[in-house]
Amino acid sequence: MRRHATPLADAPAATLAPARGSAPGPGDGPAATGVQIVDELADVVAIFSPAVQVCLYRRAPLVHLQAALARQAETGALTGFRRVLEADRPLPALPLPAAVDAAGAARELGLLVEIFGELLGCPRIGLRLELLHRPMCPRWHRDRNGIRLLCTWLGPGTEWLDDAAAPGADPAGIPSTTPPSGRAAPFDLVLLKGGLWQGNAGRGAIHRSPDPAASARCLVALDALWD
Repeated sequence: MRRHATPLADAPAATLAPARGSAPGPGDGPAATGVQIVDELADVVAIFSPAVQVCLYRRAPLVHLQAALARQAETGALTGFRRVLEADRPLPALPLPAAVDAAGAARELGLLVEIFGELLGCPRIGLRLELLHRPMCPRWHRDRNGIRLLCTWLGPGTEWLDDAAAPGADPAGIPSTTPPSGRAAPFDLVLLKGGLWQGNAGRGAIHRSPDPAASARCLVALDALWD
């Protein structure tokens, strides 16, 4: 698996909602925690650092899109789907409700695909839009993949454990009652490194799906496809 020679050098950061939040303080950086929180979109290249397993870029929520998603999820008009996309081509037509599309869903998806494709330099991208009413992966686990992008549009975001909370732990032995070290907010851009990324064997971000409780959760997931 390779990464792009100049990832995000010309990323469209100005088209993203303003960043919020700040990076960890002294002593809490990626060497100690495996987690890097960045304020600039171009800095998501931190995920390529061997020490970093989770990289998070905070964004303000797109409230009009959130409202449209909530309404369409309640009526049953919103459903999940999966597509394989060519990284260097415009998005094809997607099965989005008209109200969700009008609120900017396709534009947001196009932006996420552009960011991920530029970051990884992959020829194709696997897109999943999931509508969940229960946790998809409720137990702490690592993924056997490369680098995945997650962005929760509606409901609670992905939770993770940092290295300090689970040093060298086998996720299968971590009780489900263990509280998370962090949780993404809606529209945060989360990059999770898996055990198949080069040099990362036996490691990977320990994470899980949160419980959406009585509400729906809408999640975008992107994976790099190389063959």
